[in-house]
Formats: sequence, C-alpha cells, structure tokens
Amino acid sequence: MYYHEPWFDEAQAWLIGRDATIKELLSSITHYEGHPPLWHLILMPFAKLGVPFEIGLKSVNFTLATMAMGILIFKAPFNRFIRCTIPFTYFFFYQYGVISRTYSLMMLGFVLSAMFFKERNEKPFRFIAALSLICGASAYGIVIAAGVSLVWLWEIVGKSFTLHKIKLFFKSKNFFALSLLLIYNILLLLCIYPYQDTFAVNAVGNPKLVMLFYMFFIAPADATCLVGYQGNSFQIFTCAMISVIIIVTILKVTGMVQKRALFIVPYLLLALFGGIVYFSIHHVGIITMFYMFLFWCCFDKSAEATETHKVIPPKRMYFTGYLLIYIMICISIYWSISASVKEISLNYGTGRETAQFIINNKLDQKNILAAWGEFSDSDSGDKYQDYNLLQGIPALAYFDKNVFYNFNYKLNNKCYLLLKTNTNGDYTKKIIRDDYPDVLIGIDDPIYTFGFEINMDDFALVKSIPTNLIWKSETIEGRQFIYMRKDLLKDYPNLTPLNIEEEKVQDK
Repeated sequence: MYYHEPWFDEAQAWLIGRDATIKELLSSITHYEGHPPLWHLILMPFAKLGVPFEIGLKSVNFTLATMAMGILIFKAPFNRFIRCTIPFTYFFFYQYGVISRTYSLMMLGFVLSAMFFKERNEKPFRFIAALSLICGASAYGIVIAAGVSLVWLWEIVGKSFTLHKIKLFFKSKNFFALSLLLIYNILLLLCIYPYQDTFAVNAVGNPKLVMLFYMFFIAPADATCLVGYQGNSFQIFTCAMISVIIIVTILKVTGMVQKRALFIVPYLLLALFGGIVYFSIHHVGIITMFYMFLFWCCFDKSAEATETHKVIPPKRMYFTGYLLIYIMICISIYWSISASVKEISLNYGTGRETAQFIINNKLDQKNILAAWGEFSDSDSGDKYQDYNLLQGIPALAYFDKNVFYNFNYKLNNKCYLLLKTNTNGDYTKKIIRDDYPDVLIGIDDPIYTFGFEINMDDFALVKSIPTNLIWKSETIEGRQFIYMRKDLLKDYPNLTPLNIEEEKVQDK
C-alpha cells in the first residue's frame, strides 16, 4: 500500500468525499457514478478534515480489509490452512486490499453476512445490517443481497405455503427486517439510477451475448484460478472447461447441505445483471467473495442443521475437493506475490508523479489542458468526443484546488469528475480559442485525444510517466505524457524535450 500509486477510481472517490456536499452526492453524483454513496460517506469526514490523500484513503481501506480478514481468520468454519491463506489470495489481499476502493467495504459485508447467516431467523436485524454493507458498497451487492433475501424468504414461507403461515410471517421480526432491507435498497436504487447523459449508459461495451457467456462460463474460473477476461482462445476454452467443473462441484456441495438455492438464485441474478447491464475486469473478485460467503454458510455448524444435512462425502471426494481448493489458493497467492513485486518496482498510477512534476515546476500557475475522450459508435462507426471525460484526475487529489483550466468550468472547489457525457465541448473550444494552453496532459491511447482543437506542432514532450495496470500475474503498460508549448521552454532550462516515439518503444 505504501508503494501503490492510486489510480482514477481511487482518486475520484476521495475527491468526491472532499469536494462534494452530501446533497450533491445523493441527488446527482451517484446517478453518474453508478455506486451507492456509502463508500463516499465513509471517506467524507477524513477528506473534509484535511487528512492527506494517500494516508486517509489507504488507512480507511486498510482498516476495513483488516477487519474483514481478521474475522475470517478467527470465525470462518474452514480448516486452519484455508483460514490463514484466504487473506493472502489475490482478490482479498491485492485487488481489494492494496487498491483502495469500495470493495474492502463489500469484503467486510460478506464476512459479517456469512458469520450471521446461521442465526438469521433468531437475529434477523443483525443479518440484515451485514447485507446492508454489501448493498451500500456496490450495485452488484444489491443484486446478490436480493438473491440471498429471496432464498431466505422462500425458506420462511414458501415450502409450506399456508394463510396461517403468511399471517405469522407478517408479525415476525423477519418480515420487519426484510422490509427495512427492501426500503433501504429502493433508496439506493433511486440514488444510482443513471440519467440519460451518464457516461456508462453511453459507453461502448462488449455485446450482451458475449458478456452473458462470460458470466456463466468464464467468470467462475476467472474468479478462482485462471485468467479469462479478454483472454486468448486457449485461455477462454480452458476457463470454460474449469468453470463447468467449478459450477458442478458447487451444485454438488450445496446440494449435500440443502443450500443449492443459495448459490443458484444470487449468482443467476448477478450473471444476468453483469451480462446485460455492465461488468468490468475489476468486478470479477465479487464472485470470489460470494463463493467465500457461500461455502462459509454451507460448512458453518448451526442449530438449524438436521441429520438430513449431515451427509458425509466419500473420502475420495473429500480428498479431491480439498486438493482442488489448495491448488486454487496457491495459484491465487502466486498472483498476489507477483502483483506485489510489480507494485513495488513499477508505477501503477500516474497521479503522484504528475502532481509532483506540476508542483516542482510551478505549472499550476499555467493553463493546463487535460486530454478528453474519443469514441466510435458501435453501429455507425462514427467518431465522437466526450469533452467531460478527462485525463489527469488522479493528480488533482494531491492539490487543494482545480489546476486544469478545461475541467469543471474552472471551478476551483470541484475536483471530482462528473461522469456526464458532453459531446458538444463549447466551453473547451472557447477557452482554447481565447486563451491557448501552456501545458497538455494526455496519453498515447486512441480513446483520449486533443482532437482538432490543438496543433501538436506547437508543443514539445517534456515528461513521460509510465503506468502499469497490474492484473494477476500480467501487466498492461502505458504512458502519460506532459507537453509544454515550445515558446515557453526557454523559461524552463531544466526541461529537455523528449522523443515521443522512443517513449512508446520503451513500453513495447
């Protein structure tokens, strides 16, 4: 965590907590973010009190992740080896531990929900409170919690459906607990329902059939032991084979303890939501967390267990199951080690170094223009530009004011990016015409551009900052470039123009 350079999502959440009001967060921002407001509300006191960006963000994430894994080590019904190694597997340790995002909150919610599951009928409000953490962390959490609640509701009233049982249910603590959860989730959905100009609604993604295939036949292996998201043909085929084995195994295990519905319903809802609405590479670990919750519920000894539940599997099946689990854990720990080594030796994000370069050279007094996005329409192939989707946001978390003059209409007290699509760009075009930029911040990526508004012959590359997206044992390399107007270089003798082609070759 000390070495990790926070990337866009981490900085964006902190900036929202620092610069937004609660009213702005609940009435507008969450509609564009797509995330419930709980993570931002947790960050808000630390950010508004002036705690330094990295210290505040990482301390919150470290605390939540440590609490979750501490409870797992001491309370999970697994054997000692599994309990003591799960916290060091890739998603729990690195992707949601080192990288500070809302998923550390979700980890805590899943662990508490699993621990309270066995007493859900005796102490329903405690279980509902734990599910509320999962819901408050992510829209995917809302979907999973809905599936868990439906299964629980069916257990209460569905198996022997009678009018008398329904009347008793409406008078029970379970009814009031589930009603509270329903009201809470309705409020969350009202907060995150996207507007028409929300970037995620207009962004071009993978075809729905492709994503549905991924969710059902690739994601189970991707969440445990293989690399499948955007993999090659061999990786996809291997993931599909392993995913089928994983699903069949889970159905077998959950069937033995009469909890098959607890797997099928939540995962079916999650897969449909991820396939039809939205799913990205860093969401894969949510499936891992759900598996942990599921197996905890299956193996937790409780008063509800009956003799019919206590099915002892054959020794060969028992041995094979544990062997597969150990192999998956070892693979995932290898990913954690690989990612950690790279995290220490390579740049993850570019915000820290970009901010330092701006501060050292006092460029915050200059007109700094951040690159915007360029996309192609999936149907017509026409290109369009989104002038609100800017580069350089992670650097703003190190400043107490906005230093990009084409960002948020130069509102110095708003440094978070409002993910609101803007294809017009009147404001950006006007300020470029009226007050030509001194410094440009962009990357060598076709989805980010300065369009036809800037003549790049007027600028020289003066800083190249490497960025490395670390995913399991793989690394996706890139660069963020800082350009300065050539006629200003005489005032900065310490800055030497670089060859952009040579910088690109370094990455290759």
